[in-house]
Amino acid sequence: MAGIARGFTLIEALVALTLIALLVSLGVPGMTQFIRAHQLNSASLALLTSFSQARQASITRRVPVLVDNQGGNWSAGWRVFADQNNNARWDEGEEVLAEVGPQPDRLIIMGNAPVRRYVRYTPTGRTSMPNGAFQAGTLVLCHADGKLPARKLVISATGRVRRTKGPPEDC
Repeated sequence: MAGIARGFTLIEALVALTLIALLVSLGVPGMTQFIRAHQLNSASLALLTSFSQARQASITRRVPVLVDNQGGNWSAGWRVFADQNNNARWDEGEEVLAEVGPQPDRLIIMGNAPVRRYVRYTPTGRTSMPNGAFQAGTLVLCHADGKLPARKLVISATGRVRRTKGPPEDC
């Protein structure tokens, strides 16, 4: 007994391809924004974790601990280290507690004047400059496309860090 040939007609295949192309064209921009939002959230959590780790280490080790960015640019990464000689710079022989590498392209992390270069925790868990002046400031994280809300890490003089969101214009 001969069977009936089954398959798609050319018109059915073209309609299916058109629907797939339409769904992909609608989904890709949304996925891109989702990925960028995840990058912002991930970077702010990594910084928050580094600050918490530095504060904890400064209290338990009884030495100043710094979270220092790479070459004056937070987006290039940062290092957490025990500043044994209290000069606010990493020197050979000073123990590195953690290191975070460069952040994704087009992710901008900027600090205002007090925290532009580093955040220094004292053995009491407070933030202060090496000369004793208190150090409080805000780090702003945003994406270069300017479409997502900026993430902010607000550091108080007591060393506590809180996360907030702000408009994209904050960058």
